[in-house]
Amino acid sequence: MEKWHKKELVFESRKLYDNPLYDIDFFGAEFISPSGRKFIVRGFWDGENTWKIRFMPNQVGKWKYRTICSDDTNDKLNGIKGNFKCVRNRSKFDIYRRGALQHTKGTYHLAYSDDKPFLYIGCTAWNGGLFSTVNEWNKYLSNRSANGYSVIQLITTQWRGGPYNAEKETAFSGVDMIKVNPSFFKCLDDRIDRINDYGLVAAPVMLWAYGGDLNPGFVLPEESAIKLAEYILARYDGNHVIWNLGGDGKYTGENENKWKNIGRKVFNNNHHTNIVTLHPQGFSWYGSDFDEESWLDMICYQTGHTNSDNAIRWKTQGPVVTEWKKLIPRPIIDTEPVYENGYNAKEVRNSAYWSIFSTPVAGISYGSHTIWPWLRKGDTPINHGKREPSKITWQDALLHPGGIQIGYLAGFFRNIDWWELFPANELLKEQPGLSESPRWQSILATDDRNMILVYVPVRDVIKLNGINAQHYTARWFDTASNTYLKADIIQDDNGLEAQTPVDSDAILILRKN
Repeated sequence: MEKWHKKELVFESRKLYDNPLYDIDFFGAEFISPSGRKFIVRGFWDGENTWKIRFMPNQVGKWKYRTICSDDTNDKLNGIKGNFKCVRNRSKFDIYRRGALQHTKGTYHLAYSDDKPFLYIGCTAWNGGLFSTVNEWNKYLSNRSANGYSVIQLITTQWRGGPYNAEKETAFSGVDMIKVNPSFFKCLDDRIDRINDYGLVAAPVMLWAYGGDLNPGFVLPEESAIKLAEYILARYDGNHVIWNLGGDGKYTGENENKWKNIGRKVFNNNHHTNIVTLHPQGFSWYGSDFDEESWLDMICYQTGHTNSDNAIRWKTQGPVVTEWKKLIPRPIIDTEPVYENGYNAKEVRNSAYWSIFSTPVAGISYGSHTIWPWLRKGDTPINHGKREPSKITWQDALLHPGGIQIGYLAGFFRNIDWWELFPANELLKEQPGLSESPRWQSILATDDRNMILVYVPVRDVIKLNGINAQHYTARWFDTASNTYLKADIIQDDNGLEAQTPVDSDAILILRKN
């Protein structure tokens, strides 16, 4: 068994339970690492008499385990001892070489277990795990990996945008007392495994929470939601994932206590290897209300599917921008900015760069109107948007310029020490976005000002305070073409001035000599 790979143990129960989710309060194992550290890991029922435990070993050497079952009369599940040997990893991918993602206290970004910073570049494939064929999924993942993406966002149950999977199965049935369907999850196992096979991290949503009877995070009472989330946790925490406890929900106000209770019981009461976050509704900010929740590792938000004046103002001047400094440090990421439709690449870029410049750099996500619902020719999104058959397929969308240019964004930041960059709009002498929101200029800089980045969303003039151009080298990054251009800087008594060299958006890069 290689380090940082999934270890699966399979057991055949002596008994057949009517509803294993309720008949067995706990099944799992205590793992003891070569150094003596103990982990109690929850297992899961996989149909008929089959039970499984999945675990990701984090040390090389001999591991021991002992199974635990709340039905202590079942000697095929309880008290079974064993061991396995974990060896050094041979994979070329960082998720295996460097280890599971973590959030180090006091930082604003994710990192691998060896502390190398991890840049979250997500692609939204909500229905990809439900509707894709094996060949389609491989083609999609190969493309995303080659284009610099690092995270794939997907759904793990039925929801309003996918009331069943390709086999017309659902993940569970019932409300007050639910039954899980292992056959549904066996199909999903392969899709999540393949995400990791391409060196990518999966970001599964456990409980889609938008209003409606198809969404488990909305329709299920608290105890049923906890049961379902614990089952999904047990099934996939041996993979490299970022857990989205809820999806598209509103987690404050009357819903706040419910989601805090679910989060505490699922993640504080169960060992888990992977990062946890919440994916909220558009223009919904839960950062302040959940600041003290120890199970929450990362804050996500989404900023709508158009760059309307209100959306730009919320993105550039709203609670994300004004409150991040007041909170316990965590990665803060816009995991659903403007979606691409085939002809709005500039709008996609503007949305992504405004977001990534609005907080300490941690990452960004991308979405396409045909990839997330997994549309083939003639399909229509279920319970979403237009009813006309789509002329654009998910495969067509892989070639859309906005999705490719998010890959350019990833490459641009990975070429610098992006984790040292913080918002610094106070360096602007003038902010044209105050009078015209589409002209909003954003600045990131290191604390010592050795590097300054200025994002300009349209052809415009930059005016900075107190920056001596003689102390800096300067060039432009063209976000649309992935090219670097010469920068002509005008120095005055109070700072510097520069004119963008392209008719679209660009980044001015200033480095101290």
